[in-house]
Parts: sequence; structure tokens; C-alpha cells
Amino acid sequence: MSAQTSYDIRQGKAYAGLIYAQAPHDIVSRAVETAAGIGFGVAVTRGTDPDKQIVLAASADFLGIAIRSLEKEGGTAGDIQWNVKETAGIMRSGYIWAVCPTGCVPGNAVNYADGTGVLDSGAAGVGETSLDGATWETTASAGELGVVRLSTSAVTAGA
Repeated sequence: MSAQTSYDIRQGKAYAGLIYAQAPHDIVSRAVETAAGIGFGVAVTRGTDPDKQIVLAASADFLGIAIRSLEKEGGTAGDIQWNVKETAGIMRSGYIWAVCPTGCVPGNAVNYADGTGVLDSGAAGVGETSLDGATWETTASAGELGVVRLSTSAVTAGA
């Protein structure tokens, strides 16, 4: 007898934090220090122990974007994440899916909200930090998924 008896005909094209394409990428592992956990497809920075821990992105010490992992599957989008003390995968260079709150087109700059790590397009405003060396690579309407390219592991948090 099959464990799954029904299938949704409209599967999502992707989920935040999924690696896009089989292009070269650089991924490191770090322990989650943020008590509330860290979602997928958001910016993270180095934690209290910069060699071993991560927290939701602040305005300095950008490390990368939290990737989604098969070991965390089983829930619906939005209700699974990396929990405190778990080892999370962090993409430092490559292509990754993320939600773009205001929408984007290829070539748009990438910024993130300090404290939440939520990625967005355009120039950084108050409470946001720009990612020098990162661009949006696909078109996405407001609140939809788009692909972010981290062109090198030397992507830095700008002003």
C-alpha cells in the first residue's frame, strides 16, 4: 500500500533556499545561534563564535544565504527552518532561490533587512544592507521567488 495517495497537480516551481542550477557553488556549515531559528533563503552573519556560529543578518560580517536541505523537508513552505543549535548550510557563492518582497528583474542589486536577513532588490535603505557582488538573476513579481547570484565568496555587506 502506498504511503502517498494523492498528488497536487500544481507543484511549486521552487522553494526559498533551494540551490538553483548545477553551477559551481561554495557552501559552508555553521551552528545556528539565533534562538528563534533561521529560515531558508535569508542572509546570515557570523555569530558570537565567528568560526562556528551564525545569526540572522546584521549590518556587518555577512557570511552567506541559508540553504534548504532535504533533511528538513516534510512541512509546507514557511513552517520549516534551521533551529537553534542545528548545523545549517550557508551558500557563499552560487545561485539560490529567495523571496523578493518588492519584485525584481535580472541585474537588480540585492540588499537585506538588518535583523531578519530578508533579501530584497534595489538600493539599501534605512535598516538595510546592500550585498556588493550579488544580483537578482530572474524576474519576480512582489512576494514571489527569484534567483540570487552570489558571484563570489567575497560578496560583502556594503553601506
